[in-house]
Amino acid sequence: MNIKALILLFAIAVTGLSSCKKTSDTTSLALTTNINVVNASADTLNFYQNGTRLNNTTNLYPFGSLTNVNVIAGTQNYQFKKAGSSNTLIDLPLTIDSKTAHTLFVAGEAVDKVFLLRDTIVNDTVKNTAVIRFINASPIPGNLDIYIGSNLVYKNRAFKSATAYMQVNSGKNVLSIYQSGSTSQLIPSGTLTLVAGGIYTLYTKGVLNGTGNNAFGARILTL
Repeated sequence: MNIKALILLFAIAVTGLSSCKKTSDTTSLALTTNINVVNASADTLNFYQNGTRLNNTTNLYPFGSLTNVNVIAGTQNYQFKKAGSSNTLIDLPLTIDSKTAHTLFVAGEAVDKVFLLRDTIVNDTVKNTAVIRFINASPIPGNLDIYIGSNLVYKNRAFKSATAYMQVNSGKNVLSIYQSGSTSQLIPSGTLTLVAGGIYTLYTKGVLNGTGNNAFGARILTL
């Protein structure tokens, strides 16, 4: 083999190694982050990023949540499928910043029922208080007013909206929910039992006159 041929083979080998190294470096530098996922729908679901299922150990049951799910940051495609089905129920792109905490809510069987929230920073609680935020994940007409105890804590909250965390007294608190501008409660009053120093998310789900898992109501999570 002559010298020119050897030089040509060497150049090809170096180019190939450089290309492999570039691909490897690009893959290893992909940023990841963690998100929370809340199922405020009536369906049992599985959650996917770019076609890869992320809740591998259990299904995402109605009103259940996934915490600290590791995902690739940036703009990626996300899917939801009903448990036991290979058909994609929801497919949408989402942009998730690796430097910000997020919670993803799914409140129904369509793209417009899915929304991503940036989680606000929780300040330290003071003695005998907890912190709580409210998220309206109920796609009903009109906005909501939320009373905790006798205080109107969250006013005129639209579907997909979220409040900042607020301090409330720990212990048992009466929860009352109204459509904004109405004096009739949407559901009978319930009781929230909050632990001092606890961090909570209160959210509504379902629709008016719904039945079973689709009935209107409220849930509370420790996230």
